[in-house]
Amino acid sequence: MFPKPLTGSLEVYEWCLDRDGFAVDDIAHEFGFAPDTSAEIVANLLELQLIRTSRDRHAWFVPVDPGIAYSQVLTPSELDLIERTLAVGQLRNDLARLSLVFRSSKFASQYSNSFEIVKVPAVVRSLLSEAAAGCSHEVVCMRPDSGQSAGDWVETQARDFQMLSRGVRLRALYQHTARFDTPIREHAEKLIDSGAEIRTAGALLGKIIIFDRTSAFIPSSGEDGGAVVVQERSLIDFLYSCFEHVWATAKKFDTGRAEIDAVSEDMKKEIVKMLISGAKDEAIARRLGMSVRTCRKHIGQVMQMFGATSRFQFGYLVKEADLEEDV
Repeated sequence: MFPKPLTGSLEVYEWCLDRDGFAVDDIAHEFGFAPDTSAEIVANLLELQLIRTSRDRHAWFVPVDPGIAYSQVLTPSELDLIERTLAVGQLRNDLARLSLVFRSSKFASQYSNSFEIVKVPAVVRSLLSEAAAGCSHEVVCMRPDSGQSAGDWVETQARDFQMLSRGVRLRALYQHTARFDTPIREHAEKLIDSGAEIRTAGALLGKIIIFDRTSAFIPSSGEDGGAVVVQERSLIDFLYSCFEHVWATAKKFDTGRAEIDAVSEDMKKEIVKMLISGAKDEAIARRLGMSVRTCRKHIGQVMQMFGATSRFQFGYLVKEADLEEDV
């Protein structure tokens, strides 16, 4: 533990900067402290290395540059804190891994934890790898965007191919925009060649990964890289039904011209729906997994199709044409 200033210590330090030095009795006289309190403050300032004893005068103290105190007191404490943080992170990682093993043991039924919030991205990746390694039948996933880091993307690809090599059925849903993203398209084509089933939809509910319908991963709210690990069967069944609902109407992944045209029509329908609901450009772009600039280009094309020059006019024309039920 690094030392903490006592009440009055910092005030005494500031006071002594205007003096040539001081004795314990000077503090008692200046601040009205009891002798014992004054002695404790001096001892505290010495521990903080904000003062030192005079080389020329007995029981006399002079101030020291706080920068020196920083390097001599705080830096070792910071190093100790870093070491402790790393140790805690390693322990959390180990416990999370053991937790996954425990949930597959005969003792798991004695506990009723339905989900676990994991805030550390490294632990999430470790749990995903453990779940993928233990998956034996099927994995289904929604991948609504390409916002993964390079490291996460490499790990995702490795997990996918490892499961496929063991005969695990893999079904993945991407957004239509993935067809125009070169890295994702190339990865998807390799997955299909290895036996995966991939479809795309205009908009997805969110990122979901379900292993063997026994564990599911969804992003945790407000946690960058964090996840909620779900084990409760009814919750997993609900998430699985959400996947199946989108899968049923999604389009098979294909880069052919006709398929691209059909996908483009789907995206336009999604844009029309969201324009009618009053969604802003940023919300539409986020929902469809594209940049705001690209989204505005598509919005312009849709409005041009209806001959509208404003959103208000667009909404009126759609309503007049009685097209709200068709999109």
